[in-house]
Amino acid sequence: MQNYELLIERISKASGIEKVEVERKVEAKKAKLSGLISKEGAAQIIAAELGISFENQDLKISELMPGMRKVNVIGKIINVFPIREYEKNGKSGKVANLILADETGNCRVVLWDTNHISLLENEEIKEGSVVEIKNASTRDNEIHLSGFGELKLSDQIIENVKTEKETTEKSISELDNGQSVRLRALIVQMFPIRFYNTCPQCNKKVIETDGFVCAEHGKVEPKPKGILNLVVDDGTEAIRTVLFSESINKLQNEIELQNPETFAAFKEDLLGTEVFVEGNVRRNAMFNNLELITTNVEKVDVEKLIQTLEV
Repeated sequence: MQNYELLIERISKASGIEKVEVERKVEAKKAKLSGLISKEGAAQIIAAELGISFENQDLKISELMPGMRKVNVIGKIINVFPIREYEKNGKSGKVANLILADETGNCRVVLWDTNHISLLENEEIKEGSVVEIKNASTRDNEIHLSGFGELKLSDQIIENVKTEKETTEKSISELDNGQSVRLRALIVQMFPIRFYNTCPQCNKKVIETDGFVCAEHGKVEPKPKGILNLVVDDGTEAIRTVLFSESINKLQNEIELQNPETFAAFKEDLLGTEVFVEGNVRRNAMFNNLELITTNVEKVDVEKLIQTLEV
């Protein structure tokens, strides 16, 4: 909702149209498209129809939305992940990920250009650095920077940044790709849990070849990690929900679930249970449907919920 209000304010200022009138146009556009797009999406269409472009404007992180091009943003790096090497179509390369924050929010930044990545490798840019990004694009909830973009140190000082991830309470029927959301829903289906082997040091997937080998740490004794798929339903729609180890362990120790009898009892106990689920919405490329990748899950405590509503 904060993104939507900021967008409406920008459109109003750029066009000279009152915010109430802009919102009326957005609602009319959303209705014309039979509710197939979000309010944010409808607002972007209205902006385009009014000849308003947000390209090359300095934006706050909370104003970023999927599908933007030529994005400019300034923020402080609050986390840097290990640089990964990859091979695709016979070519090798590197990719780097970091978390950028300002006073309005934070998001992941993905670097694909070797010149940008070398800034991290040489520690010219590191955790705590304030940086300026130009001509980036947004995909889902991420900023992607190619060789056509620019990454450099900024002389701005940013002290107070938002480190927690913003989530919005929504119903399943309102979900859109790239959103970070919190749902209240019933678990209506559960699929068998699957396990894969990871490195005990970096938690990355290991390759089985004459034992288990991590690309970074060599031969290791693997640590099993679980993936659990659920279907949750909140009365408006249902959505497949993917739980990884951190979320599974909030419900039950995942290692115990390797036992078929324990898993059967776990499944029987959870089916029909109401839960709060937080996570990121993404579109499954294979099936072209939305799914929720969880970051947190907890059973609904009815007594605690009643106390909250009474406040």
